[in-house]
Amino acid sequence: RRLMFEVARRADRVIAVSQSTRRDLIDHLACAPEKIDVTLEGVRPEFQPAPPRAGEPPFLLYVGRRDPYKNLPLLIEAFADVAVAVPAARLRIIGPPDARYPEAPARAAALGLTGRIDWVGYAAPEQLIANYQQAAAFVLPSQHEGCGLTVLEAMACGAPVVCSNVSSLPEVVGDAALLVAPGDRSGLARALTSVLTQPTLAADLRLRGLARARAFTWEQAARETVQAYERAGSA
Repeated sequence: RRLMFEVARRADRVIAVSQSTRRDLIDHLACAPEKIDVTLEGVRPEFQPAPPRAGEPPFLLYVGRRDPYKNLPLLIEAFADVAVAVPAARLRIIGPPDARYPEAPARAAALGLTGRIDWVGYAAPEQLIANYQQAAAFVLPSQHEGCGLTVLEAMACGAPVVCSNVSSLPEVVGDAALLVAPGDRSGLARALTSVLTQPTLAADLRLRGLARARAFTWEQAARETVQAYERAGSA
């Protein structure tokens, strides 16, 4: 923590990946506002939609680590409610297992959901993209995200998005996702059930997400990063 304060103090310029992160730098590291540049992240061109495969059960997709701020146990609890409303639905979790955080698998076992959840572990890039493309919805219930790159990737692949209404996520998704408070189990379950059971809503979110994701490019991020270095060089 001391090192982070010292780095923030010494840096000529600081690049933040969202306005939310900029506020965190100011509020928590006492970083001077005038030396922070906001450069949003982008989506690689291979993240794009594909025709859905027929005959497969609908699945909700989560991509990420199991750290506590990711709020994965709450997602498991909300999925228990979704599973009652939509018996065919499954939950697919992509991300490395972590023995430090056993809460989510333990919660799934306690709720009798072990057979309804696919713990994929690490996914190669092409496998990750295919899962985004085929997901009935992508869900990110995090308590905090610096940018939320996975929601951008999901939207670019045509997945309807349900995510938390805190930190950078509303800034990134705009009006292209259903937003839920990170502690609201029933609200999360209702949002996911709505996407699974209302094709018109899912189609609308899909179109909004595709349009929103197109505004985030690595070319723009590169230009803004070069500009930040130029400002640092002229300081």
